[in-house]
Amino acid sequence: MATAEIGMLWNIVKDVRSRLSDKNDQAIDALGAIRKAFNYIYDYLVNNKGAYQPNMQLADLWNDASTAVMRVDRSLGDMLASKSRFWAHPQIYEELNRSVDVLTLSEITDQMEHLRQRIR
Repeated sequence: MATAEIGMLWNIVKDVRSRLSDKNDQAIDALGAIRKAFNYIYDYLVNNKGAYQPNMQLADLWNDASTAVMRVDRSLGDMLASKSRFWAHPQIYEELNRSVDVLTLSEITDQMEHLRQRIR
């Protein structure tokens, strides 16, 4: 194999490794954003005895998580965007019977585990 071919092959290998590393970093960032939002929502629900009142801090945290996750899993990112909209206006979701579109904490825990398994 010619030296030029080896050099080209090496560049391809480095590019693939770099892309895998970028995806891994994105998955780690996404997981961290979900965990942060999860911790805040858990604390909120425990301290407010499950009262669903509009909370822009929670809405912002879920929006940040949604944005980070979109780079790794578009479907999950969309689900977290619904979680963000829910916390901005929970009553509207209840009135429109859209609460079923919002992930539960148990479902979020499952999704965090799936995302964690993607990290290499």
